[in-house]
Amino acid sequence: MSRTAVGITMATVGGIIFGVSATLVGFIIDDIDPFRLSSLRIAVAGLCLLPWAIAYRSAIRRAPIGVALVGVLQIVLNGFLYVAISRIGVGPAVGLEFLAPVMVVIWDRVAGHAHPRPITWAAVATSVIGVALLVQLGTMETVDIGGVLAGLGAAAFLAFYLRLSQHVGAIVGGFPLAAGAIAIGGAVGFVVARPWSMPMPSDATVIWAVVILGTVAMALPLSLEIGSLSRVPARIIGVVITIEPVAAGVTAWVILGEALGATQILGLVLIVGAVAAVSLTVATPGREPSINPVAI
Repeated sequence: MSRTAVGITMATVGGIIFGVSATLVGFIIDDIDPFRLSSLRIAVAGLCLLPWAIAYRSAIRRAPIGVALVGVLQIVLNGFLYVAISRIGVGPAVGLEFLAPVMVVIWDRVAGHAHPRPITWAAVATSVIGVALLVQLGTMETVDIGGVLAGLGAAAFLAFYLRLSQHVGAIVGGFPLAAGAIAIGGAVGFVVARPWSMPMPSDATVIWAVVILGTVAMALPLSLEIGSLSRVPARIIGVVITIEPVAAGVTAWVILGEALGATQILGLVLIVGAVAAVSLTVATPGREPSINPVAI
């Protein structure tokens, strides 16, 4: 399997895990402050990957500020996403967050880093339309401006995170970046969350949910997604991870009995088609040029 194919596979698996875990966030978002939940989640993940961060310390020293910033961005972008979820719901919030692929492609085009191929522009547009149909953005009866702005903030930070991870990953390596970023982000998250000052939840399910969200639902998929960014351009990974809302929708359908309507199924098909189009064309000889790494 080629390096590109491995990267796309990693991002796809990571996106599916993140999508499946989205329902769990919705269950406990009313019990924990959004930014505290985001901080706790990465703190648990950081504890899991600390041994690997220590093992990769030589590589991490090549760009320590960039590695640390990637980790802190996880707290910020997830914090904004959770605020949006608490105000406008999981569907609209995730839909707004996944405007990030559009931002990345436009960023690359305007900044002159690359000239995305027509297939990439088409895939981005198709995936955004698919997300909008899947999460039914048009059914919002009232608009919570704060929630919408939080969702757009999550999209902007996700776009920045994707581009930064690509640059830093090219310098230190994908997995050293994942281990270092999550470990450093986890240390910052622990201080921000201040778990020692939190009241003990009356329902033990909340505690277990945070543990699961930090381990198999963050440490693993985040490592896969960050690792993929050292193999495939951010604008491509941005499209691939739109599989997350698909995974969330299917999980809710199967486990929670939330049946998908005809327009939502159409949205799912559009997203999967966009991901497939990018996956099948990015490894061809005429693929888009990658961005040259810059030391951070």
